[in-house]
Amino acid sequence: MASRFLLVLLLALSPLLLAATDNPDLYQQAMQKAEEAKAKRDYPAMASAIRLALKYGPGKEYDWRSLAWSLHHAGQWQDSLGVAQENVKRNGVTGWSLEQLAESQMGVGDWGGARDTLRRIDALSPEDLGTAQGAIDDTRRRLLDLTGQRRYELTWKIDMKQGGPDKPARRLLMPRLQDPRQTVEFTVENVLQWEKVSEGPRDFIDVVKKPGEPFVIKAQVTIRGYALGYAKLESLSSPAFPKELQDCLGPFQHCATFDPASPLVSRIAGMCRSTTPARTVQNLLNWLRDNMHYEDTKSSTPEEILAGGQGVCHHYCSTFTVLCRAAGLPAQVAHGLVLKGEGEFTNNHGSHGWASVYLDPLGWVPVDPLDANSLALFGRSNYLLTDYANATADDNHFAYHSIQGYQCDGKVVAIEPQP
Repeated sequence: MASRFLLVLLLALSPLLLAATDNPDLYQQAMQKAEEAKAKRDYPAMASAIRLALKYGPGKEYDWRSLAWSLHHAGQWQDSLGVAQENVKRNGVTGWSLEQLAESQMGVGDWGGARDTLRRIDALSPEDLGTAQGAIDDTRRRLLDLTGQRRYELTWKIDMKQGGPDKPARRLLMPRLQDPRQTVEFTVENVLQWEKVSEGPRDFIDVVKKPGEPFVIKAQVTIRGYALGYAKLESLSSPAFPKELQDCLGPFQHCATFDPASPLVSRIAGMCRSTTPARTVQNLLNWLRDNMHYEDTKSSTPEEILAGGQGVCHHYCSTFTVLCRAAGLPAQVAHGLVLKGEGEFTNNHGSHGWASVYLDPLGWVPVDPLDANSLALFGRSNYLLTDYANATADDNHFAYHSIQGYQCDGKVVAIEPQP
């Protein structure tokens, strides 16, 4: 495997390793085209232009770093890593060259390599560090977001209009207690009575509140980042899944009926289907990125959403889920809260929807359809999960009264590596 990777890397770099033909005018023209492509966020075109520029001159450290950066953003992760390594070799160990190397290592999922590279930066002299400190700090934060965890203290004040001891208890959907990505401990205050209830994968509290008064939930929450990296995804090839997930291939309710057999849904899924499940999922994410934009819409069916090419999170997550199912991949809609990432906060109302897709042998893998990089680089140690919906055709998240609909106050207690 290592020798094959090295061969691919050498083939990708070979046009750059040839002796450059010195032509400053053509070099400048190509770099100008690269800047124009960057302004348009056309990262493949940016990379192609820099490659052309490097044929007409050896290039500066900035040029090689920009090539690695553009390849990283174009999704050409292995090429990005090879160019970043070549930049260090050609132009020396500096704050900027090591920062880009760490970024490229993170792209392929070499978390240990990225940590080692960032530790190398700590030994640099101020002269070698240069002006890169801000970018280095950002890279450290991204690595911690992808692989670390956040610990929170959260408080909700909730009034569900339940009338008191002579009325039936009201049920509230709580953050998921048995998910491997999060740990939730909580108390309920200012109530006459409450109890914890679990039904299948969902966790609730049944509350009898004091008449006319809100009750208070105080929680200690730890959310762990989850990131695979692209090298890990490339190693996945099996389309297998447990038989009990067969229902996760069929129609489901999400304000409207989402049917994988819809002709438009089937056609798009067929266009995106690839040789491995992970590549299929990535193609679907890329299709959404290229063909939809974030804007609210009155469209509710998948046909309307896809034809209109717009939506917000609940349109994206349900549409992505039905496309996965049409491509033969079990998928579910995920619901929860996006919490502030640092410091103290009040009135956090981050209701959000994302998704989860089954990939053998990993199991359920979280994905945010609003981010085409999220299959490999989900991270999201500020996404508090309430539940996965649509495991069966009649399983509808919107049938439940959820804590997701309430604002909370809180603070980030710590951002730290996972134990």
